[in-house]
Amino acid sequence: MKLRARLALFSIFLVSIIVLGTSTSTLYFLEPLVLEIIESNNVTLLGNLRKVCEESLISRDDILAFKYIESLEKSIKGLSYAAFVDNQRSLVLGENPTFAEAVGEKEALLGKPPTAALERQVTTLANGRKVINYSEGVALRQSNAGRAYLGFYEDEVQRNIQKLVAEITQIIVVVAGGALFAGLIISLVFAVQLTRPINKLAEGAQAIGDGKLDTQIDIDRKDEIGLLAKEFNIMAVKLKELDELKDSFVSSVSHELRSPLTAISGYVELLTMKPVNELNPEKTTKALNIIQESTTRLTKFVNDILDAAKIKAGKMEIQKAGFDIAATAESVFNLFQPLFDKKKITARIEKEEGLPIIAADGEKIRQVITNLLSNAFKFTPEEGKITIFCRKTPAPEQSIILQVRDTGVGIKKEHQMLLFNRFQQAPGTKDVVSGPKGTGLGLVIAKGIVEAHGGRIGLESEYGKGTTFYFTLPIQSETGKKIVEASALA
Repeated sequence: MKLRARLALFSIFLVSIIVLGTSTSTLYFLEPLVLEIIESNNVTLLGNLRKVCEESLISRDDILAFKYIESLEKSIKGLSYAAFVDNQRSLVLGENPTFAEAVGEKEALLGKPPTAALERQVTTLANGRKVINYSEGVALRQSNAGRAYLGFYEDEVQRNIQKLVAEITQIIVVVAGGALFAGLIISLVFAVQLTRPINKLAEGAQAIGDGKLDTQIDIDRKDEIGLLAKEFNIMAVKLKELDELKDSFVSSVSHELRSPLTAISGYVELLTMKPVNELNPEKTTKALNIIQESTTRLTKFVNDILDAAKIKAGKMEIQKAGFDIAATAESVFNLFQPLFDKKKITARIEKEEGLPIIAADGEKIRQVITNLLSNAFKFTPEEGKITIFCRKTPAPEQSIILQVRDTGVGIKKEHQMLLFNRFQQAPGTKDVVSGPKGTGLGLVIAKGIVEAHGGRIGLESEYGKGTTFYFTLPIQSETGKKIVEASALA
């Protein structure tokens, strides 16, 4: 069964339970409620009679009370009597045989003066009918002047109750039926409104599964489904970016593998075409050097992929020991000096005197410096400038910062953070680099190494003017001091 059908059935069931439950509970309490209303109405009628009698006594107009009693007897169905008796029994209005029998002739005409309190009693007449008698004292100048009476046949009251209950029940049934029908329509509409965007999401997911990564879901809602659609669209964009990244990575990997493998294969084939004693020593040496360079390049590429995988898995191993970052930076700089000279790049290194020995993995940090300097060399044009700075950071931060500044092509601001993502390079930078393009893993590895040491890495760049990459390493920590001291003793 589809979600829409299940949701509609559940909504209909829920509405039915609510409507039927409400109707049933209302009907269950309806008769007592109607009885209470009728009782309250009878007491109100008695109160009105009492007030009219009080006005009649004050104005000494017996006709006023008599006419009101007469109007009650004519207008109220089921009324047995309405009467007033004063304290002296000299004035009796509305007297009839039922009144005398129900109230009692002695009390009504000859008995003791009635009290002012409201009273209710049920009396059985000689003919078997029951009368509900209500009575209340009538006051004149803050003293009892008499008593007002209302009597109702109990069977008439019950018939009125049953009639009223039947009418209200009919109304409840009609309203409940209408509510049930409206609930059915609303449930169906709600089910359609809720499942329609879900169907769109399902269709979008299927489209993405079919490779249509530019799929976007058009759902303009402010609720959770709208948020889900928004996140779905963001996911689709990211999947498309990852797909493009995958294609770029495959292309880069293919190039990084094919170029050295082609060189190795070609020169190995060249060396095996002739007997060893017939090979030209100079050409043989050149071929072997190229094979060695290609092998080194392949080894570095494989190591980079392994390092990136270790960093992502959180398994990068750091072997800390006493480490002189200034000396290491100068050593790496000297290795690049012939390349700088060949490209006519003005390069220099500036070191702050007295930099302390820190606790770090020397080989890993050397790898970071080499990577930053290699990038600077690749993207700096001929006759450009490259400068390495190595110094302490200002207080209160206790760190050493190493900066590699170049006058290369620079990086646009919106592309800068992409450089620290795996297999990504700033758009357009490959076009200005001759030779191996790289795979976009170097800065990812550098970031992982620096952060594993508790440092930070970043860059500052102005497009068209150059870039400065930097990283920091902490100087002081209790563990670091112990490592440095242990290295010094060794």
